[in-house]
Amino acid sequence: MPSEQVVYTIVIDGKRLLAISLVIATIISFASIYVSGYITQEKSLPLHGKSVLINGTPANFGDTMPLNASAPFPVKFTVEFAEGYFTPYGAYYASPYQAPPGGYYALFPSGTQSHRAILQIYNNITFSAVELVTQAGSLQPGGTITYDFNLNPLTPGEYILKFMIWSDWISQGGSRVADNSGSYVKLVVS
Repeated sequence: MPSEQVVYTIVIDGKRLLAISLVIATIISFASIYVSGYITQEKSLPLHGKSVLINGTPANFGDTMPLNASAPFPVKFTVEFAEGYFTPYGAYYASPYQAPPGGYYALFPSGTQSHRAILQIYNNITFSAVELVTQAGSLQPGGTITYDFNLNPLTPGEYILKFMIWSDWISQGGSRVADNSGSYVKLVVS
């Protein structure tokens, strides 16, 4: 007896098509949420604002510092280029020897990272800009660079000194290249 060919026809109406589409969209959205937990911001942001000295005094980001209104003041801002990052925690590390439990280490691509260190001062009451200064530089993985800024005297009041590290093509819009770009120190000038 010869075998006969059997043809099956599947008919999908509008309701079934909508149900299938919703199931696929739900699976894709849950998968993207799950995967995004393992993609850290630091993978594309290898630079890090490491330290700040204001008038020779060390400051942590988020600190409030007193300042005299009488004279210009120096600010030293140190930037480092990490050698890699750890996931899934997303923490920033400059040394390949610091490994959190359960994390794994991944290298940034080698090569020079050109950037622009930007300091902006604005009045904390009126939110008006007072001063904006920039310096350009470049770093190799594992390296650090310190920028010296001499800023103009401020009148008494409260100010925010904001630190940013952007790509060197800032004239064309630029982009943030440091994990903590936008950190600040509050200044109380008397």
